[in-house]
Amino acid sequence: QEKSEWLKQQSSGQKRLRWLVGVGIAVIVVLAIAGGIVGGVLGSRKASQSNGDGNSGGVTVSQGSSQGLWDMNTREIKAVMGNKNFHKVFPTMDYTPLNAQYPACLTNPPDQNNVTLDIAILSQLTPAVRLYGTDCNQTAMVLEAIDRLGMSSSMKVWLGVYLDGNTTTNERQVEQMYGILDKYPSSRFAGIIVGNEVLFGKYLTVTQLATQLQAVRTKLATMKIELTVSTADLGEAWKNNPDLASSSDIVMANVHPFFAGVKAEQGTSWAWTYWQSIVALPGLKTGTVGGSSYPKRMIGEIGWPTQGGHHCGGQDANYGCVTSDDGAVASIANLNTFMSDWVCAALTNGTNYFWFEAFDEQWKHRFDTPANNWEPYWGLMDHNRNLKKGLVIPDCGGRTV
Repeated sequence: QEKSEWLKQQSSGQKRLRWLVGVGIAVIVVLAIAGGIVGGVLGSRKASQSNGDGNSGGVTVSQGSSQGLWDMNTREIKAVMGNKNFHKVFPTMDYTPLNAQYPACLTNPPDQNNVTLDIAILSQLTPAVRLYGTDCNQTAMVLEAIDRLGMSSSMKVWLGVYLDGNTTTNERQVEQMYGILDKYPSSRFAGIIVGNEVLFGKYLTVTQLATQLQAVRTKLATMKIELTVSTADLGEAWKNNPDLASSSDIVMANVHPFFAGVKAEQGTSWAWTYWQSIVALPGLKTGTVGGSSYPKRMIGEIGWPTQGGHHCGGQDANYGCVTSDDGAVASIANLNTFMSDWVCAALTNGTNYFWFEAFDEQWKHRFDTPANNWEPYWGLMDHNRNLKKGLVIPDCGGRTV
């Protein structure tokens, strides 16, 4: 999993990462929902130190919590459904389960009930989730959650495969993907995304990435599986490497106005204008796989952080900012402004995008700098599943995706 900051040429600051490797914190998931959840509190997703005895414990269930594997009939699941503050207006949500970073998950793995609770919440916001990697059994756990909630026909998964410059990592990720596709029917998936910002990170060359995409496509053909095989990267990566578009079924461009340093009020117009330059790249507007058509252009990530600083599109330590309110400011108010302008308009004009992201990710504090503390704070909800105070998800007049 990799995240990075916006346009290397236009507004690149410090690179943001979504690593699947090197997380050195032992964590315990706490799921403590004690009947009658009120307000925006949707259960605990906290991470804490392990007990030090070599056993992660996985989940510490508080006294009174339901035992066993949860499903739609479990009271904790029932408690989070039907939230009047949630609206299904996001085509796809970028999502990473808690504790899904390798190799830390070998001793502190994700918990099935935790993932099931996440998916129950996300099902009220989107009909699809995008994963960034296959490590830590995360894909199978998400699919199991969907099954346990009775949503196998209404919720899809974009199967993510993490790539970096490490051959061992890449081979492990790809082989795990094949194992998943052996076990589950292709109808469960919206498509496959092999690598995120691989070119921006300089992990692979265009030729190496194209070779990997074709290798996956060839293997799927032998497995008689018909799914799109694509990669996601910054818009500039696609513009600078037009040949890559012929190797990726879908051109997935990550479009973040925050890293362009524009005010939230101009965020949507900037994103739309920039997106049109990607749409205009040579190639068909739609493709066909397995008898179904799909768009050839999609926004792989778009969102706005809710705290942690501001970005003015510069490359210095302060990202080009001089005063505290310069440029794009991370705040709930600005996220509301951006969502208000973007979400319903995108629903109306049929823009295909992946919203970044569902939940805050506290482990990303490791990337904090004196001028950048926004890495963990891109979620609509905090790490405890609270809808952030004051955050308003547009209802688009009752329209849904």
